[in-house]
Amino acid sequence: MKLINKILPETINNDFNGPKIALYGFYPILAMMIFRSLTHFLSESAGLVNIANINILPLINGIDPNNLVYLFASLWGASQLILTLLIIVIFLKYKSLLPLLWIILIIDILFRFVSGSIHPLTEEYYSAVPPGRLSQVPLLAYGTLMFFLSIRKND
Repeated sequence: MKLINKILPETINNDFNGPKIALYGFYPILAMMIFRSLTHFLSESAGLVNIANINILPLINGIDPNNLVYLFASLWGASQLILTLLIIVIFLKYKSLLPLLWIILIIDILFRFVSGSIHPLTEEYYSAVPPGRLSQVPLLAYGTLMFFLSIRKND
């Protein structure tokens, strides 16, 4: 069977024929996505200060730039929440698309690397290393492993 047919099967249903670890391994990813999207969307600083360890910016000509930063981070959180809800629906109703969900996770992480290289933040922006920066490489390795497991057929 071609790889593309494993990622986008002809018949989409709630049957997953791969190893159960690739299925159960997605639950921690869902928990992380729910926490992350709700935090960015709903918390006062969009999670940038209290979780991502971003320093609070000083006033510029009496204007607080943090409000703008938090607004855009909250909008980003709303987008993350919409994507998370779609992924939950797909995961619960269409388990045959699990390899596609792992690919989406991998692409999301790769885009984070691209964004970080286009708009790098140096250490003066942080009070400590953000957990997201520390977790991206292990998460990419985990997602890649789980993707390859998810396209294997159970014997």
